[in-house]
Amino acid sequence: MSSLNSMLHLGLNLHGAGGHSAAWRWPGTNPNAFFDIEHYVGAAKLAERGLLDAVFLADTPAISYDITHQPPLNGLEPTLVLSVIARETERIGLIATASTTYNEPYNLARRFQSLDVISGGRVAWNAVTTSSPATVANFGGQEIARADRYRRAEDFVETVRALWLSWGDKMMIADQATGVYADQRQFRLLDPTTNSFGIRGPLTHPASSQGHPVIVQAGGSEPGLRLGARSADVVFAAAGDLATALQEAARLRALSRQFHRPAAPLILPGLVTCIGGTEEEAARRKEQLDELLDLERAMAALARSMGVAVEKLSLEGTIPQEILPDADKVPFSVGHHRTIEVLARQGRTVREIISGVQAFGHRLIVGTPEQIADSIEAWFRAGAVDGFNIIPDVLTDGTPAFVDNVVPILQKRGLFRKEYRGQTLREHFGISIPFELARAAASSPL
Repeated sequence: MSSLNSMLHLGLNLHGAGGHSAAWRWPGTNPNAFFDIEHYVGAAKLAERGLLDAVFLADTPAISYDITHQPPLNGLEPTLVLSVIARETERIGLIATASTTYNEPYNLARRFQSLDVISGGRVAWNAVTTSSPATVANFGGQEIARADRYRRAEDFVETVRALWLSWGDKMMIADQATGVYADQRQFRLLDPTTNSFGIRGPLTHPASSQGHPVIVQAGGSEPGLRLGARSADVVFAAAGDLATALQEAARLRALSRQFHRPAAPLILPGLVTCIGGTEEEAARRKEQLDELLDLERAMAALARSMGVAVEKLSLEGTIPQEILPDADKVPFSVGHHRTIEVLARQGRTVREIISGVQAFGHRLIVGTPEQIADSIEAWFRAGAVDGFNIIPDVLTDGTPAFVDNVVPILQKRGLFRKEYRGQTLREHFGISIPFELARAAASSPL
């Protein structure tokens, strides 16, 4: 079992219609789920019924591919979606993605801290860098190299953290009788000369009961690993097999010690689930979903993710080793590419790789609730992970299948909570408030 936490952590990825690319065509699914607020709210309520730690919204602020035969993953701005979910739920954590590449620290810090206050301390920010051509085109068309994106990201995250803590702990007085509202001397201002954004602060309101939002990171490249080890409370990893997961976990934990972190970030890889009452039912469900795939489009997307011409691939052929790019040269997700690379080296055909690589390359399990629980437990007890970010193949019926059938097995085995014991996301995750990291960046009072 993980040496850092005795209890498994589980989140739900609100992945549009679901983790399978054909989820939008599945019977009973709203094909317009990607901009249907009730779809997101309903899934979040199911996750809270299952006592999950949090729900998570990925985001790409662009239409990044031809949508003739495939809807976008998520069309609504994530913090707005989670603001609605916050009012419809009581305990579930709320994690939203926002880019450090195409945002400014002050606006982002204010937006997330406002959501954290509104929700009663249940929010996390998934800090990512952005490189997709469609997104670049929406923000002026100036592409930023990976090394530069991550240099900006490191300063960006620490600047946001300092802004979140710009109201001192004992600042608020609010004494109506004396007319004294606050001790202005308690503002923790940033030194504009020591952050690359020239920001002083403070934010416009104090923090929530959890101190400030949890910081999540989801990049699998070397710079992404460094950012997670240095600044994140939680890392959303992508590992297709246990050996790779153990290796990546060891690297992250070792690097976090180099940054003198008191505890390494929690490691929560994505896990795509396809659940059936029997193995045969689960396999048939997966086959039926695969039959709904537009294979030509999927092959083009696979080629695009590797940065190769689609003409070099054929559905019934394997991927030639000589055209597999190095992980540090792929245009998109490094974790996604590693999963493709493993399957390609096993001699899988392009058709088989398309079937096995869903939801950006996260690990896929097709099986019964017991088999899903067994795999989760094995990875957790091996110390490779602290839990999983669950990505149901189809959100509409895959979410209740996990909540009602897999969660009770994990509870019976003593691996997962039977009730919420706290109100904030930090309490769910069992992580403390790292005040000292931002205090070092603060300057003199006003």
